[in-house]
Amino acid sequence: MNREGAETYLRLLAEAMMRRSLAPAHGPPWAQGPGGGRTRVMAVGQALTAVGAIDIGTAEDIVADFDLAVNVRQLHEQASRRAAASMPPAAAPGVAVSGMVAPPGILPAGTVPAAAMARWTARIQPGPLTRAGRLARGWPAESGGSPESGPDPEPPGTGAADRFIPVGLSVPFRDEEISGELYLISFAQTGSGARFIAAWGSRTLSWQHRMGLQYAGLIPLEQLFTVTDDRGARYDLAVTPGSGPEWINEISLRPAPPDDVRWLDIAAPLRPAVRVDLDQQVRVAEPEITEAKLSPGEHLLIMLADRLLTIAPEAGRDWRRHLPMMSPGLPQAMTAGLGDIVAGLEAADVLSPLSPVPARLAALCASLGIGSHGITAAPAPDLPERWLSLLAHYQRRKPDMTQVRDGYAAVATALPELDGIRLALLGLDNTEGSSSLHVLATGITAEGHAGPLGVDLDFPLSLWLRDSGGRWHAARAAGWHRVGGERALRLKLVPPLPRSTAWIEVLAGGRSAEVRTRLPLRWGDPT
Repeated sequence: MNREGAETYLRLLAEAMMRRSLAPAHGPPWAQGPGGGRTRVMAVGQALTAVGAIDIGTAEDIVADFDLAVNVRQLHEQASRRAAASMPPAAAPGVAVSGMVAPPGILPAGTVPAAAMARWTARIQPGPLTRAGRLARGWPAESGGSPESGPDPEPPGTGAADRFIPVGLSVPFRDEEISGELYLISFAQTGSGARFIAAWGSRTLSWQHRMGLQYAGLIPLEQLFTVTDDRGARYDLAVTPGSGPEWINEISLRPAPPDDVRWLDIAAPLRPAVRVDLDQQVRVAEPEITEAKLSPGEHLLIMLADRLLTIAPEAGRDWRRHLPMMSPGLPQAMTAGLGDIVAGLEAADVLSPLSPVPARLAALCASLGIGSHGITAAPAPDLPERWLSLLAHYQRRKPDMTQVRDGYAAVATALPELDGIRLALLGLDNTEGSSSLHVLATGITAEGHAGPLGVDLDFPLSLWLRDSGGRWHAARAAGWHRVGGERALRLKLVPPLPRSTAWIEVLAGGRSAEVRTRLPLRWGDPT
């Protein structure tokens, strides 16, 4: 890794963007002015920090220097204009005349009082900011997942094998104000505790519940349900609202059941108990592991490609026209900064000039109608099957006309470890036309800063699903919360998963390897 080359490239880019920002406007609106140049410098800085080529403090300092240089030069230009407006043209040779601006630094003596210049400089001088101050001022301090930050606490020792069980059972309930069903999607027990992933379905609600059942404190869980194991022991229940639709929740059991408990009975008043078998043998295909050996730069570009493929639906039907600026999570200069990112990664020696990934990214941009990406590599003639599947979906005449039916699929399994991260899949849901995959992750550490162009560095894996009809679906993190030393994530699927899907093939990719596994789905929903 060439850290000196990475820092040099970023400084040269900042200087070039500073000069361009002061030149007459040219190019697309989102690439003009200091804002466009600053966004490109930040995007490359985030890419270089993501691969470890430079530290975040150095990148922040370069952006701060860029801000200071642009502000000082603009100050000189403003002073030149004021001086030209107050002096006869003959008395001010070389100063602004008829709208022409003098070069920075060439000002008549006495044009700007020293005290005034000092005051202006003090206003734009960043000063000795702390790291937290710099982050708050201009460098994104959080990723798009959770408001929490900081390192994860140490996970408690498990002492026994984890359990992940697909359930797919409904528990009817009724009291004075609410009736319906609790649909148990899956059960997970790890060192951080035991929990059900569950969905609520209600037939009748009082107006109080209709107005606020999404809040965990308004669900009378202890009054509605009892949980008893095969030895007669009872468990307290607690609800943790999910990060997605309000009807998807985690129901924790306290304390966690002993390792040798065979089943749990869940019952509502005046209703027969529903038994959850914790000893069931779930037959799934043996995961297929393929060595990848991606460089840090290639891995980052693949994550960038996944991000580009998942933002198209956010623009609605007119997605092609709005693609360059449709998502507030993406810098407006996304179409102009990809080439800079590729060049920066090559300067840092984390991306080989012979790598095929930039050419594939260029071909993807061309397919999405992105023409000003700046990648110099010729577009590749072939693309991965999963990319082509999503492109084919977008290029259909009416890709969004068929709405997926609501429902929940019971699925639960643990994937082999990838780059120090282990994922457990805990169910799927289709809600209001959107599909989500629920995942429990171990080994993820939140760094507290965003990746380039909206890439989520807190989830540094590429995850895709292929349905039984042969169509691929990209998964991107849409929210998460902490569960002890683990993280419960909701991954949004693009496009949504049809309710008719009988099985899915899961593809999880990291830098070192890819994991594939095939899982049957058992659909259901609260009535």
